[in-house]
Amino acid sequence: MAGNGEEALYGEELRPGALVGEWVVDRVQVQGPVSALYRARHARTGVPAALKVLHPQVAAAAVALRRFRREAATLQRLSHPHIVTVLGYGELSDGRPFIAMEWLEGQDLAAELATRGPLSPREVLAVMEQVGAALRVAHAAGVVHRDLKAQNVVRLGPGRGGPAVKLVDFGVAKGLVPGAPGSSSLTHTGVVLGTPLSMAPEQIRGEVPDARTDLYAVGVLLFQLLTGMPPFQGTTRHEVEQLHLHAPPPRPGEHAPVSAALDAVVLRCLRKAREERHPDVDALLEDLRGAVLGGAAPVEVPRAVGLYVEARLTGEPGPAAMEDLDAGLERASTLAREAGLEVRVLGGACLLAVASLPDDVRRERELRARVLDVALALTGRDASAARFHVTVHVDRLTARDEPHGWADGAASAWDAEGGEGGLLHLPGWVRDDGEEGTPIVTGPALRGLEMDFAASLLPDAPERWRLSARR
Repeated sequence: MAGNGEEALYGEELRPGALVGEWVVDRVQVQGPVSALYRARHARTGVPAALKVLHPQVAAAAVALRRFRREAATLQRLSHPHIVTVLGYGELSDGRPFIAMEWLEGQDLAAELATRGPLSPREVLAVMEQVGAALRVAHAAGVVHRDLKAQNVVRLGPGRGGPAVKLVDFGVAKGLVPGAPGSSSLTHTGVVLGTPLSMAPEQIRGEVPDARTDLYAVGVLLFQLLTGMPPFQGTTRHEVEQLHLHAPPPRPGEHAPVSAALDAVVLRCLRKAREERHPDVDALLEDLRGAVLGGAAPVEVPRAVGLYVEARLTGEPGPAAMEDLDAGLERASTLAREAGLEVRVLGGACLLAVASLPDDVRRERELRARVLDVALALTGRDASAARFHVTVHVDRLTARDEPHGWADGAASAWDAEGGEGGLLHLPGWVRDDGEEGTPIVTGPALRGLEMDFAASLLPDAPERWRLSARR
């Protein structure tokens, strides 16, 4: 075809009848910012196909062109019943690349949620078994999807031996191992790719993704399927990203009839630190089955917040100084109780107060904020002869194997979740970090409150912060 007829068929938007490789265009299905999706049919067999064609202005960019070709190579390598099948790929005469994929009769999960609302836990499990199987194959091949979301999971019609879902759109997939599709230099550390509503904190920070990055997106998808809404919503991309980075995730059970065990599975997926999520998709699915079907469901270890106050005299320990010390400890005891803590230890020069953290995310956050306010109040400078060294921490109330909580011997190694002996094993989390006047707060106690309190990380002390003020 020549002249105006050719221009009509092969303009920026392909018209019905345009021949793309072995496929004839029927109609445009979706116009996206980077590419267009067309319904087409094979010129000889008539079998329907989905054609993804890069827009001309995007195709002119070398990086975008390579990324598009990489998607085709990734999908061809990941042959699996729950991953969309690539039928072929190539280029139009003007250089625009295309991918021909199987045509999926059905609708994506976002459209399904919009029309029917949340799914039941058993329906969610059936969907996630299939999504998980697709991710297992991708991760085993060294590929992380990085854009798993409801729009990229298509539920097929029932005429294929029962409902099934397929994972689509590996456009921002990245290789985890050298030589895997996506392991090229097209994406570098510091470049953010993905959808804000589903992005893991490490993606937002531009860090190198791994399989656990997809598991965070699984948590977002689980929350959305169970409740009909994403866990974090905002009016701008920046606002949503800040929530993913700093805000504690809500429990699905706050919005839908979901069990505590299922809440625990979702919340573990949505942990800010990838090390705290499930190690792989199989571990996640095992916990999800237990939570939905019963049996060995995951149990979150009960946690509590602890406030430790140690009084120190600035001068000679005379009667007046001792009265100041006693008055200061009495004030600390009063403030701790008013904040909702129980005073467990009140000695001649120290105090330990604790409170179990509620399951409700908002109330849990409010309790920790009250304790940090108490810590700031106790370390304010005044004319008293007594100064207070204050530490706030979140951990188990007692050690795993010791019901009394006091561990013998040297202090255990302190990690991101605190001392191995729990809150009552003080050497595990209380240290002499130098100057009085500013409280010390550990990472688990500060987590999610960084926007409300000014704090600076202590040098050579990971997960320990010096608290300076309420913002």
